[in-house]
Amino acid sequence: MKIVCAIDGSRYSQWALDWLRRIHAHRDGSLLLVHAVDMTQFKAFSKLDRQSRSTLVKVLDVSLEAAARLLESAELKAVTTWAQVRAKLLRGRPAEAIAQSAKRERADLLVMGSRGVTEFQPMLLGSVSRKVLLQAPCPVLLVKKPARALKKIVLGTDGSVESWGAVTWLEQLPEAIRPTVTVASVIPPLPLEGVRVPAGALAIGDQVEGVLRREVQKLASRVAGTLRKAGFSAKEIVMTGYPGAKLVELAHRERADLVVVGSRSGRSAQEYFMGSVADTVVKHASCSVLVHRG
Repeated sequence: MKIVCAIDGSRYSQWALDWLRRIHAHRDGSLLLVHAVDMTQFKAFSKLDRQSRSTLVKVLDVSLEAAARLLESAELKAVTTWAQVRAKLLRGRPAEAIAQSAKRERADLLVMGSRGVTEFQPMLLGSVSRKVLLQAPCPVLLVKKPARALKKIVLGTDGSVESWGAVTWLEQLPEAIRPTVTVASVIPPLPLEGVRVPAGALAIGDQVEGVLRREVQKLASRVAGTLRKAGFSAKEIVMTGYPGAKLVELAHRERADLVVVGSRSGRSAQEYFMGSVADTVVKHASCSVLVHRG
């Protein structure tokens, strides 16, 4: 397995490194540590006088040196447990640079903290971690809490290619890691709220919901059965409501260590930020989240 881990000196990126020990047999894979430095934002200052420009260049050089030391420190720590470790300093807008690095490496997993040292509020619209989710070519693990034994996972499934890809990802965890998985399928509410509809239409809506519940139950049972065959302890649950919110509630109730959800690639930024189940979970879940990109 090829893993790219983005670090930035924050406690979240340190937690990301620690998480890798929990979910991967590191002796069998390679790890690339990356840190992105954005110099593009200083192009607007090219017309500074000579002395000011010289001072700015010196400050930027110091920034690059600090970034190199950060990577070196992380690499020295990682080599004690990983057979193949590399470190690379990236230049450019962080989200784009990190996603492109994962693409070039053909990474199987991209890991990063959910907040960086410059993000003063959790998961701001347009934050680096959410931008990476839009652009990443592989599953992304966003780390929100310190690593601990991976005992409970909530898996959201809707029958899509992406959600089945998440099941496959779980099956590839080391055999020593087989946590309890709660497989959750959510029936979204029918669009009847807030409008006046005939009683007959409401009755038909109840019938439709009954049909949907049976189909969703079959799906959840099938996914749970697949995981049990792979050695997991798995149970299924069917809920009704807004999927993202329901998955967040379930993760809190189950005290999950990780939520795993699928998300389509190729979404526009507006579609992702405003309507994505994955984005709701990423923003509001108190635990770490793995988003499986399709």
